[in-house]
Amino acid sequence: MQIFKFLEPFFHALSDGKLIRLTVAWVLRTLGMIIALAGVLGFIAILGFTLKSNPDASETHSAGVLIGGVLLALFVLAWAYLSAGILVFRANSVEELGDSHFTVLSILSLLFRLNGELMFVMYSLLGVGGCLFVWFTDTSPFSQLGLLGERLPFAESSSSGFLGGIELAILFLLIAFAGIVFSYALAELSVVLVEIALNTRGLRSVSSAAVVTPAPVFQPTPIPVQPPPAPVEQPQASAKHYCKQCGQPLGAGAAFCDECGTQVR
Repeated sequence: MQIFKFLEPFFHALSDGKLIRLTVAWVLRTLGMIIALAGVLGFIAILGFTLKSNPDASETHSAGVLIGGVLLALFVLAWAYLSAGILVFRANSVEELGDSHFTVLSILSLLFRLNGELMFVMYSLLGVGGCLFVWFTDTSPFSQLGLLGERLPFAESSSSGFLGGIELAILFLLIAFAGIVFSYALAELSVVLVEIALNTRGLRSVSSAAVVTPAPVFQPTPIPVQPPPAPVEQPQASAKHYCKQCGQPLGAGAAFCDECGTQVR
């Protein structure tokens, strides 16, 4: 019906995946801006909290807390910067996807990669930052989380000191590596599903074309037949004439028989 004619461009953009790609790309860019802003605000808040630390604590403890707070603020800022950069990069990757019948699966593959990259950045920074925090404050960061820190499965086994910082860094780095490997595996599985679907569609197209299109009939090329050669007329040998009276052969053009003298003609 003509009253729905103006909706056709919208439905075309929705069916070929262009609208979905643009929507996901702008959502990722918006999240990147929010994370960048949250990182700046967190950096300012942590610095303010650190500078307002308890003045009654000992000088060594206050210096360690001050250094640890500054490092934590820097790591929060670094996390926000890297996470926002990853979100913007993946937003561009989603927007650059071509038209396909499997747009959602392609976008899902990129989102799996995005999740793994964000996990890797977050846990890597937590490991390095927690290690430095333990070294400078000589306390476990889980003890500063209250009830939440007590319920974590690996909080009770954490220790302080130099080795405690190393253990914490190794633990979080292993979690970061496992997270990105698992997420990339899911992304590659999604790509494999897309490839299988595309190959299946191609095989169906080839088989249907083979059924519809008749096979060409090859006719043998006719071999020209040459006519038989014309018979060559052989000159007839001159017939010999004999005398009717005596039977002797007559010479060519003879009018009388040489033997009996009978007139031939």
